[in-house]
Amino acid sequence: MSIKYDSKREPLAEIIKKATINATYVIPDLQRPYVWSPRQVTMLVDSLFRGWPFGSLLLWEVKPDCFEANEGIPHRPFWQVVDRTGNDNGSQNSALGQPATYQMVLDGQQRVQSLILALGGDQWGFQLLDSEWALDLQDRRVKPSNHWSKASMCIDLQKFTGELKAKNDIVRKIEAGKILEWAILDSVTGQSVESRPANYVYPLETAKGNPGRFIRLSRFWDLVQKDLSEREYKKLLEPMLKEHGVSDAGRLDLLDSLAEFMKVVENVKINSFVPALQIESFELTPQWSKDDYSDAIVNIFTRLDTAGRTLTREEITLAWLKVGWLPEKADNKTAGQCLEELRTALGDRGFRIETDEIVRLISFVWAVECRGGTLLDSKDLLKGEIVRSMAASVAATWTKLKPRVESCADLIKERDLLENQGSFNAIIVYLTWYRLAFDRFDAVAGSVSVIERDSLEKQLNLRAAQFLDRWVFGSQWANVWGDGAVLNFQNFATELNTIFGKLKTAQASGLIAAVDDGINQMMARVSTKAVEQINNVLVRYRHRVHAYHPFLWVWHRLEDDRWKNSSIQMRTGCKQTRLEVDHTVADAWWARLVEQQIKAKLATFVGTDEEKTLIAPDDFESRDDAIAFINLLGNCSLLDKSFNISKSDESMRHFLQQVHEFKDGKVQMTDWEAALALTPTLTLPDGSTFADIKMTIRTRDALIRKDLIEFIGGQKHRVD
Repeated sequence: MSIKYDSKREPLAEIIKKATINATYVIPDLQRPYVWSPRQVTMLVDSLFRGWPFGSLLLWEVKPDCFEANEGIPHRPFWQVVDRTGNDNGSQNSALGQPATYQMVLDGQQRVQSLILALGGDQWGFQLLDSEWALDLQDRRVKPSNHWSKASMCIDLQKFTGELKAKNDIVRKIEAGKILEWAILDSVTGQSVESRPANYVYPLETAKGNPGRFIRLSRFWDLVQKDLSEREYKKLLEPMLKEHGVSDAGRLDLLDSLAEFMKVVENVKINSFVPALQIESFELTPQWSKDDYSDAIVNIFTRLDTAGRTLTREEITLAWLKVGWLPEKADNKTAGQCLEELRTALGDRGFRIETDEIVRLISFVWAVECRGGTLLDSKDLLKGEIVRSMAASVAATWTKLKPRVESCADLIKERDLLENQGSFNAIIVYLTWYRLAFDRFDAVAGSVSVIERDSLEKQLNLRAAQFLDRWVFGSQWANVWGDGAVLNFQNFATELNTIFGKLKTAQASGLIAAVDDGINQMMARVSTKAVEQINNVLVRYRHRVHAYHPFLWVWHRLEDDRWKNSSIQMRTGCKQTRLEVDHTVADAWWARLVEQQIKAKLATFVGTDEEKTLIAPDDFESRDDAIAFINLLGNCSLLDKSFNISKSDESMRHFLQQVHEFKDGKVQMTDWEAALALTPTLTLPDGSTFADIKMTIRTRDALIRKDLIEFIGGQKHRVD
């Protein structure tokens, strides 16, 4: 069964009313913040007076019986004052509390909020730094300072008079954008009180300094009544103009034109309608459960296009985190502050991640430790008591969780895995294991002597580093973060919860054994497929051998002598070096040898021309297979060098002889070759037989794959 929608046309004035007076139009907390500027608000109002389309809204109707308490999506009323000064002085409309039916504005928040600021109460508007006002309204860049101003959208009667004259006294031709002005109306709270320099240029005019000039646009909007005559509007305008300090002569000059202008405002207010698509509230049926409805709502949210992107499940989770967070448990910091601090800390260590990844991380950790390993699903995201409990739990442990995450991030950076981490999900899984293992270490460390504690810590640190290497590459090679990522993520959470249960009961004497069991349990999830990938990885084209990079990155680090020699920068001349996968036997050199083999066969072959095209060297089914053979893993290395063998038709020795370390005798070329399992058959193939080159490449290929399989199995470890 599907979600029901209702298509309707909502009067614009009614939308503004529902969003301001005992507000029943509200905003989901997961929506992006209000980002429009005063200039954009002015342009919107100008468009409204021109009769241009306002655009449609997407609403979600929520009735009192749709959700229980603490269910649904956290939401808030629209702003009366948008404060971007960092003083947190913004104010909101008061929402009509439960059991009122309300509509969440899923799409159209920016436009509705803008109209509220323009047409709402007397003091509604923006509170911005003076530098922001100057830049937005005057395109004037000034030195940033702490000076701020609070302004409301007004009709500037001075500009009104000038625009009327420019339009030959034809009121209906007046362009609203040319008579609107953001002005400071409150002489007490409208500006920061700090003294300003004598030459300070104020970005805004004040009502106090310009008596009779500025009247809040909302005053004109509120005067509107259907089908009033201009004469009746004059009676309503007279006291308002007098209240705002307009002189007798000024009122006499303005009343007729303003009364005529009021008919324009009336037309906008009475005859402006906004198309809206409303998701209807939940109704229980035999085919449609609340969980089905919740799942559908979450899917709608995660498909909304907000500022050119879709919302995520993590943003829904974050909205609840902010509601249920306990700042007093987290150094008096909000959820937003804590998550941003952690994101920044990880960024300082080289992780390029967004808040969504941080939310996914803490949600995963919490699910493993507090929810039996069951991750949040769509229906859970609308159940506040579940995510609120996560917020309270995470906040209570935040002062320990954050440094643990940072310590793990330090290890990842130290192991030089930032560029090889693959999916961040792999890091989340490992980090959760890391927290479980080291939290248990902290719990039992006090029960043993200092010497025993140090020994235990060294063993745990060693296992953490080795498991990190195996996990990052093993999960990547097993492709667990591909099509089945969601299911695998859940399976890893379940596995870690089992490991958590075993670690909780482990004492100091049995901690390392419990840690080893957990590592083996996790690696069993990826080892089989990782080994399959190691055995099967193969590229056929020279320009794609970079696919071997992670395999060779590991392999070069599995033996001391191999790593020592692999680390040498292979610089020829003054060229810059670059770490990349390269051939030993050059592609072009090999292709020439293949053609020689085919030519030799053709010399004695008797058959049709078609049959001749099928001739291939011994042990190969076709010419293409023979040429592709040179791209085998066994013919490649990962070297930091300034030359490129694969693009040439020269031998590796030709290039090595130009490298400074070999020319100066600092490193023996034969020792270097032996360390990388290379022989002159490959590095200087001229004179070697076709069969010998094939056999040598295959032998080295088998060695590399065997070493990598032992790495995944834990028999070999990095030595760098």
